[in-house]
Amino acid sequence: MIRHLLHAEIDKQRWDAMLLACPNRLWYAQSWVLDIAAPDWGALVDESAGALMPLTWRRKWGIDYLFQPLGLQQLGAFAPTMDAALAQRFLDAIPQRFRYADIQLNESMHVQPSVHDTLQVKENQLIPLQHPLDQIRAGYAKGHRRNLREAGAGLQAGSIGVQRFAELFRSTTGARYGPDALRGFDVFTQVMQEGVRRGQCEVSALLRNGEPVAAACFATWEGRTILLKSANTAHGLEAKAMFRVVDDWIARHAGSERLFDLAGSSTPSVARFNAGFGAESRVYLRLVRNRLPAPLRWLKR
Repeated sequence: MIRHLLHAEIDKQRWDAMLLACPNRLWYAQSWVLDIAAPDWGALVDESAGALMPLTWRRKWGIDYLFQPLGLQQLGAFAPTMDAALAQRFLDAIPQRFRYADIQLNESMHVQPSVHDTLQVKENQLIPLQHPLDQIRAGYAKGHRRNLREAGAGLQAGSIGVQRFAELFRSTTGARYGPDALRGFDVFTQVMQEGVRRGQCEVSALLRNGEPVAAACFATWEGRTILLKSANTAHGLEAKAMFRVVDDWIARHAGSERLFDLAGSSTPSVARFNAGFGAESRVYLRLVRNRLPAPLRWLKR
């Protein structure tokens, strides 16, 4: 039986232990990540199935709704054995009080939309790293191999702190794409800082005269590394620095059993960049559920 738990009712130690028992577990669903990204998060739990689903919610205009926190690409239900029936049971168990939801389900959840739901197919890109580096690089696109021959010329590899990375992100991606790119970024910066403190996150950078021109924050947990966020200055773009940041990370971990998760993108240029490293595409779903009263329902279409 699926139970709805309020935040105060969640046993965080039990939550994390159950998550670890799920083959579809993801870094995003750890209790400490959720505590920062959505402080009052609730949960759906089926103890008999060992399954669980975080409910990241907030309130606006007196209405409680589910949202996807910035930087947490996939959530949804996690279970030792996931099938379409169990995935649907969890979606059906979402409390009626959440009259609107815009969330992203993990790639193991294959569901059908209900009358109030719409589903959008999204793509993630993954690179298995169990092969030797030469074999992985042989799978790069020809253009990527050409770019890597000159990428990062005159730049030095190093690491920077999260706050410095956040400043770089704001002055590059934030400046290019405007306020939408930064909505929720302060909170996600706190997630990255705590990830570094726990030894789960690191920021790799390329520097010019000690100043970062390109950097990426990586999160590693349970055999998977996720490229959480990246930032590239005009000089970094000209120097093709991000090609080297990603290739350097692959070189460090080639031959391991690790999975490199590039976190996908709906931006075509980013999707092409990821695919050029030989990444495999995986599908996950964005679910929008709209049970709002008529006037608000049309506003949120």
